[in-house]
Amino acid sequence: MFHRSGSAKAGMAKNEHVKKSAVIQRFFCACVKLLLVLSAFNACAVNNCPPQHIDESARVNYVYDGDTLQLEDGRKIRMLGIDTPEVFSRQREIPADIKAAGEKARADLQQQLNMAQHKVSLAFGPQRFDRYSRTLAHVFLADGTNLQARLIAQGDAIAFTTPPNDRMSSCYRQLEAKAMQAEKGIWQLPRYQLTQVSQLNNESEGFYRIQGAVSRIWQSNFAVTVFLDKRLEVKILNYDLPNFNAYMLNSLMGKKVIVRGWLRQKRSKDKRHDTPRSELIFSMNLRHPDNIKVLK
Repeated sequence: MFHRSGSAKAGMAKNEHVKKSAVIQRFFCACVKLLLVLSAFNACAVNNCPPQHIDESARVNYVYDGDTLQLEDGRKIRMLGIDTPEVFSRQREIPADIKAAGEKARADLQQQLNMAQHKVSLAFGPQRFDRYSRTLAHVFLADGTNLQARLIAQGDAIAFTTPPNDRMSSCYRQLEAKAMQAEKGIWQLPRYQLTQVSQLNNESEGFYRIQGAVSRIWQSNFAVTVFLDKRLEVKILNYDLPNFNAYMLNSLMGKKVIVRGWLRQKRSKDKRHDTPRSELIFSMNLRHPDNIKVLK
């Protein structure tokens, strides 16, 4: 019988150990690669907000502003889930910094469309048209790029949820939070900073993020009105009430909240144009719980 020497046995054991180490190392490397791939996939999914479905393909003929397009067939598309600064208004003069931000959003959108040869894919929301007969849709490029998400991430647009078209609101709000934290684009402008109710004045109109304390809650036949610091009336119309948690609304009294939306001034009964700031009353409509945050 052939007997291996002690040194031979030691050599075999060493080789076996090397083989096991190599297997473990390869397994570890494979796991790391898999984690990197999954991480990249998740990052892409969050940053790009990929389409859940596509309803049709089309070509863009004209860009009105950062969130409104015209297709070759003449349809006007209002991009869902976002809002960009105004570039034109018949009702009031637009501040120069807001108009410049709106023009940048339009230029950035136009650039993306030019690179894609104006080809887009559309994903419609549950509500297909708005009150201006514009078609409501999420707009994507052929490679899956979500144009709404890109504008939000660049600081060209806010994420704004309007029911029932709230399918991608969570992804858009995540991107907005990152852009806001990094102070990109519009998040450097005074208009988009958090405003206290006490800071509102004669020039306060348009989109605002406002903080205040709930001083009164009143329900009428057509709406629930939440008063902030006795100067801002936040209205939730009856047809939007099902979107909100009734317990949350009933427990708001005395709490500090942040609301976001379009601010309007309510004229005093004597219709003075020089009403003292402390007497001005403002109004804002809320349609979705994404647009109110209760502070702890």
